[in-house]
Amino acid sequence: MKLKPFVFPIIYSLLICLLVVGLYFTSNFIKKDTESAIEDVTYVSQVVLDNVVPVFDVDTTLGNPYLNTSVKIVRYYYNLEDDVERQKEAIVFYNDTYMPNTGIDYSCDEEFEVVSIMDGTVIDIREDELLGKIVEIRHENEFVSSYAGLNTINVSKGESVTKNTKIGTSGTNKLNSDLKNYLHLEIYQRGVNIDPLKVLGKKLGDL
Repeated sequence: MKLKPFVFPIIYSLLICLLVVGLYFTSNFIKKDTESAIEDVTYVSQVVLDNVVPVFDVDTTLGNPYLNTSVKIVRYYYNLEDDVERQKEAIVFYNDTYMPNTGIDYSCDEEFEVVSIMDGTVIDIREDELLGKIVEIRHENEFVSSYAGLNTINVSKGESVTKNTKIGTSGTNKLNSDLKNYLHLEIYQRGVNIDPLKVLGKKLGDL
């Protein structure tokens, strides 16, 4: 049977209409699916961001190893960047030998409590022939503080301490036998011995 000439245009028109309608619905489906996926990603990301916990509290301030305001620095850390006069105040003389001081030496007219400079965990307690009784504490941001020359020790290895926790009392040692009511403080960051005065009183976020 021979089709009328007007039939073909009608068929083409219907096919085009069906194609347009199909594309319309397909486009809306893809759009909704994409929006749903984006919403899911946004939701998950927001949850993650809302629950982020910093590696350490950037506002934590490193305090002094004492509370008694009468405690004074009697020997500084030997720093190559300091002037000659300050370097002279950072030399230890023992057994006919001059040695650079690797920390800060504190002293007072009376025995004083030695406290932790910030929160941490006691990682070592020992007695050295020259430095006397020593307590070491690991802190955030890879800091380790060492307190030497103690007379008494009030903490134990593995114990968690907070800032200003009493860890012992001032004492003396052979290396600085001329100093009484004494404390030798050393600070390490990432295993490197540093000048305590460069970090004490400062926030972790600035170090």
